[in-house]
Amino acid sequence: MSEFTRSFLVHWNDCDPARIVFHANFIRWMDEGFTDMSRARGVDFAAMAEADPHFRGSPLVDLRCAFRAPARFADMLEHRIAPPAFTGGRAFRLAHRFLLADGTLVAEGEQTRIWGRDEGEGLRAVQMPEEIRAKLQG
Repeated sequence: MSEFTRSFLVHWNDCDPARIVFHANFIRWMDEGFTDMSRARGVDFAAMAEADPHFRGSPLVDLRCAFRAPARFADMLEHRIAPPAFTGGRAFRLAHRFLLADGTLVAEGEQTRIWGRDEGEGLRAVQMPEEIRAKLQG
């Protein structure tokens, strides 16, 4: 199991009037990071949804984010995502950390997601296929 890392530049439109990253962007970046990690590990949600009309992806069911230090316009952020933690049920957790170039922890959070299907009775959490689970764990 390996951590997934990506880096990106903080843009002007990511910041609020106080000239620091607006808090909601970390939530967006966690979601984008999960998508980037999944694709990098061979899990293409768009292709899976096209192949299976009942597949609903991996919806977010719980979220937390704690802010530790400010990030500002033009900072480079490193986003680290720990391998998914499976608890034996239908949900899994992803731990996220955002760091400045000097290693300062800016924010850390956790997402809880499910593997979703809708076969006419509404969205349901189901067991993730074992091959997908293995890919996501890297």
